[in-house]
Amino acid sequence: MVITIRTRKMVSGSVNSLMKTIDDGFMPIISEEPGYIAYYVVDSGDGLVTAVSIFEDEETSVKSNNLAQEWISKHLGDLVPGKAQVISGPVMVPSQS
Repeated sequence: MVITIRTRKMVSGSVNSLMKTIDDGFMPIISEEPGYIAYYVVDSGDGLVTAVSIFEDEETSVKSNNLAQEWISKHLGDLVPGKAQVISGPVMVPSQS
């Protein structure tokens, strides 16, 4: 299992509007990707928005990162321009309830 955390800084618009656009437009796409486990988007405060994706392996995680970059650039590039700061790696200590 691989977790990727992507953080972007909003330069315009509202967090609520951004979240709705992601929920309505991107969630249906990413959730159908092979290897998909989960995807979360967090209002990190101070105009920062953080996405957390969980995929089965590195290959599917990398593909999802590219998909996210392309989709965000096309649909939300004016709100969160540039590339995200990305942290990614395999889960080493899993915890499930």
